Amino acid sequence: MRLPAGFVTSVLESLNFSKAIGFFKKTVTGGKGLLFCFLAGFFVRLIPEFLAFPHPIGFDTVYYAAALREGVIWPHWSSFFTHTWLFYAITVPLYQFIGGEPFLFLKVAAPLLYGLNVAGIYWFARKMLGWSTRSSFLAGGFFAFQLASLRISWDLLRNTLGMGLLLFALPFVDRLNSKREVACFVLLSLLTVFAHEYSAVSLLVIVLVYVFTRLNEEKGDKVALRTVLGLLPALTIFSAGLFLRIFPISYAAETNVLSTGELGVGRFFFFANYFSVEDTVFHYPSYWSLVFDVVVLFALLYLPYLFLVWKGFFRNVVLDVWTGLLLIGSFGCLIFPFFALDFWSRWMFMLVYPFTFYAVNGLTVFLRKYEGSDVKSLMKFTSRKVKGMILLTVLLGCVYLATPVLMSTVNIGVFAISPASAHFSSAPTVPYEDVNGVVEAMEWLDGNMDGDSCVVLQHAFLSWGQLYLDKSHTIVHFENDVNLAVDTAFEHGFTRVFFVWWNEPIGWYGVTVPEGFVRLQDFGRISVYEYI
Repeated sequence: MRLPAGFVTSVLESLNFSKAIGFFKKTVTGGKGLLFCFLAGFFVRLIPEFLAFPHPIGFDTVYYAAALREGVIWPHWSSFFTHTWLFYAITVPLYQFIGGEPFLFLKVAAPLLYGLNVAGIYWFARKMLGWSTRSSFLAGGFFAFQLASLRISWDLLRNTLGMGLLLFALPFVDRLNSKREVACFVLLSLLTVFAHEYSAVSLLVIVLVYVFTRLNEEKGDKVALRTVLGLLPALTIFSAGLFLRIFPISYAAETNVLSTGELGVGRFFFFANYFSVEDTVFHYPSYWSLVFDVVVLFALLYLPYLFLVWKGFFRNVVLDVWTGLLLIGSFGCLIFPFFALDFWSRWMFMLVYPFTFYAVNGLTVFLRKYEGSDVKSLMKFTSRKVKGMILLTVLLGCVYLATPVLMSTVNIGVFAISPASAHFSSAPTVPYEDVNGVVEAMEWLDGNMDGDSCVVLQHAFLSWGQLYLDKSHTIVHFENDVNLAVDTAFEHGFTRVFFVWWNEPIGWYGVTVPEGFVRLQDFGRISVYEYI
């Protein structure tokens, strides 16, 4: 669907941004728009990294830092099919070459990936939807400041890479008219499958439904047949991965981590029983607690501009299937809570991709009604409705960008809104003020543990231990039951059991220091305990 000529100019005039109009007219043309979107995404995402310096941001970021230092891309040949390894294939060799602090490396990698996504929004709007350069740039800019898109980029780095590649791959599905285009689609679809599971599922579902729709309308459609052939390599790799997950190949990978197995409870392949799962994010004692969590998160992410999405909805096979899949992933847990797609909040975050296009198109619908109106009435209209929706959306994104400052000062922000706070990975598994204490505790353990001792670490502390403890030291990993972890340690013959936790409750993760542990060493609010 094409936006009317002069659409962005009309929007900017109504918002009284005369300087911005001149900038767009002179500079945002052709390939420059793609570059500007990439740079906009990069510098926007660089803001929280700068504010948190030198600490990392996000829960999973510590995990990625440990993986970089570990330097393993494929622990076994079957991992080529069962693991989404592209991020590590790119970053591990690069980090090994550059060296230095892994957190500093990730502070640059995350904004680069976000820039890729913002540029991908521009590319999709231009090539898939046929929008003008300036309208596509507007879509990229609106995407860059949204709460959901920023949340994905915070620490879900593989997810961010996969979605960025997906945005560049999808526009090829209806334009495979040359060998070069087929080759590009084959390459991008393979990279998407290797990047992340969600982007792989999205790609395969969207393309297969698109092909079925075209063949149903016109049998023997050459473009549809070429699309099937182009998708075949990615589909083969994905199918092989499914087979090896169902019938895994046993292999022994060297590790110093013993797990209690709590994270796997309630999960079945890509599905979950949300009433059985109990971890740091998902724990629902009743159906209504699940409903409340889903509704609150959706309202926080999309309610500010949902009216624009509704007004701007238009039919496009790719967007129709994509949106439908994401809605099933987001709300399927309310229909079949005993057997729904796992991590419903991840699917809900990804709704930001199609919603961005609908919302920008929604601006067109409003402006059409006021076509020919005088400037005063148009500005009055946009000031009350459109301008308010856009400003509220951008404001929420800016508040999230300021999280490193807000969390360490006034403790007010998106991360403090319950129950949605559990889904916003704000700090690096612990509050910023405790990061140095955790590092010092791990370094102390590294110098005081021996072959007869182990350390019990809750899931939030696991990656810190992998990052700072020597591989000769054993870690017992648990999620909720520290006593089960202690029993596991003694069952494996360890005579000394250490534990790292806060020395005063802060309300995180719902774990308390059980009886039998005594404090050995304090590092600010973090302490090392030993079981006596």
